[in-house]
Amino acid sequence: MNEAKLRHHFLVIAAASRGARFFIKKALRQGHSVTALCRSEDDSAALVRMQRLLAETTLTEGGLPAAEAEGELRASCKSILEPETYRLLLNEELAIDRVCCFVGAVGLRQMMRRSDKLYTQTIGALIEGMSTSRHVEFFYHGSSGLEGPPGLGKPTLPANFSPKWLLNLGLKIPAAQDCFDSETLLAQAATSGLKFVVFRPAWLTTEPAKRAYGYCFDTTGLNNEMLPLRDAKTTISREDVAEEILRVATLPEQERALWFGHGIYLVDMKRRPA
Repeated sequence: MNEAKLRHHFLVIAAASRGARFFIKKALRQGHSVTALCRSEDDSAALVRMQRLLAETTLTEGGLPAAEAEGELRASCKSILEPETYRLLLNEELAIDRVCCFVGAVGLRQMMRRSDKLYTQTIGALIEGMSTSRHVEFFYHGSSGLEGPPGLGKPTLPANFSPKWLLNLGLKIPAAQDCFDSETLLAQAATSGLKFVVFRPAWLTTEPAKRAYGYCFDTTGLNNEMLPLRDAKTTISREDVAEEILRVATLPEQERALWFGHGIYLVDMKRRPA
């Protein structure tokens, strides 16, 4: 297969976030193009901002191989909370074939505001925008704290978190509830043709990529066949998560299809997987 046919064009939501920067820089190195959505005065300033942030982002050696030529970076300052943003971009940039979202609450004050619906507003706007333009595969950097498939999950942390009963209280804060509700919106949209994958990483760290993580689909367990939590830690680096999202989003179609509609727990293992 010609290498050019393997190139993709990603629309990245909340592109200035730390996880998104890793994702974008790795995607560009692989030769993929990226349209970055981030806050700024105008599109030109958004591009300058993204170029600066990417220059400040250091990648760990190894991992996904680089292409001979980097992909093209574009940027837009359009609101991520407006359906029109996605309708316009998906209609105007027909090469976009993947959407990745790294949206997240910033600070305790925003996390505690019941009126702040950052996650459901963003996902709702995307779904509405796609419904009036075209469906594009969607890869969502969500959060751990749900057990079960998207739309049917119950708030609870993986069994190896301790003291679990105390930490589970944190799942009741408004931002967590809103994040969980956004998964339900995606599950509902799947009936209309939206293909999506939700990633539910463990506690995020700023450490370099270790590439020693494991994953499982939808439900965790101490003796889970795919990912026995007895052998897992409770953390994973943002860079590792970004790299795994990019890997899954660029799998061959038949392999990628196995991930659609699932919530994927990601966590470092105590020993590097064989």
